[in-house]
Amino acid sequence: MVPERCSIMNKGRICTLPPSHIVSILSKNEEYMIGLVCSDHILLMKSKTVSMQKSGKIDNGRIKFQKIKPVMTDCLLNQNNMDHSGNCVQEQKS
Repeated sequence: MVPERCSIMNKGRICTLPPSHIVSILSKNEEYMIGLVCSDHILLMKSKTVSMQKSGKIDNGRIKFQKIKPVMTDCLLNQNNMDHSGNCVQEQKS
């Protein structure tokens, strides 16, 4: 599951736009996610990430922005296949 909103807080205000990109750091032989950002805040996220790298808060690897690719399953498309807890239930075929 992906959070419903962008990871950016700018001037004390939380961005309420949905995320469009996964932000990660490629460092040595590893990649780790640092946040999700909407298309309006890609440059701001890059600037903040570079600042955190310079201050030593995160590794100095390459900053990577990857577009989020939504995936729909039959259960998400047909909400009738969910039980009372919201879990996807496979239809039993006889």
